[in-house]
Amino acid sequence: MDHRLPGPNSNIAENIKQAKEKVIQVYDMLPNFCSNEEIPELLDDLRSVMKDYVLLDTKYKDLKTSKQKVIQLCTEKVKKDIAEGRESSVAFDEINELLKNTLRNEMEKHHEGFLEKDPLYITMKNFGEDEINNAEDQAMNNEDDLAVTGETIQTIDPYSKKEFSDPVKNLNCKHTYEREIIMGLIATNSKTRCYWMGCNNRVAIRAEHLVSDDELKRYINRLKTRAAI
Repeated sequence: MDHRLPGPNSNIAENIKQAKEKVIQVYDMLPNFCSNEEIPELLDDLRSVMKDYVLLDTKYKDLKTSKQKVIQLCTEKVKKDIAEGRESSVAFDEINELLKNTLRNEMEKHHEGFLEKDPLYITMKNFGEDEINNAEDQAMNNEDDLAVTGETIQTIDPYSKKEFSDPVKNLNCKHTYEREIIMGLIATNSKTRCYWMGCNNRVAIRAEHLVSDDELKRYINRLKTRAAI
């Protein structure tokens, strides 16, 4: 798997965490959008991707630890040389070799099979046929309930007037926005508030107030699937 790390100013650990969470979101959607025959192979693929991210996360953390240890060792060497009246310097090749050895030692600390013991990986269990059927029935029942109560699911973002593609829900007022749009608005104006008409929420929106609206995503995907039939 070709992993492309974010730029130097990005929070790498957070990006890896979000990527692992995306894998789990896809896993949760399998019973709703895939047949019983398709799921085993897709599940194996998702587990493989999750392992790649767990390994990437582990290597990143080990590299940070190794870097700190090398800095400490080099600092102690310089202090000792100065204290003993010697001219002190640490060559690049020496630092590079020290970093490689330290990183190798850190990686060797992990027990065999540690990838499969990652908390998120463990949640990716096999789906039984009953679970798949129950998930499909529940999805249909949810839509039937909406039809009976007359509740309307809004699939159009009121700001862009376009159908949601990556919706996020505001935990304070439960209104949904297109992720790219709302993140752009709050980045340029820290006082941005909910733009849904009639919303009484007066709290300025923060990134931590927003969560992925997976239920709406599934609903939109089901609509598209039915339209294609």
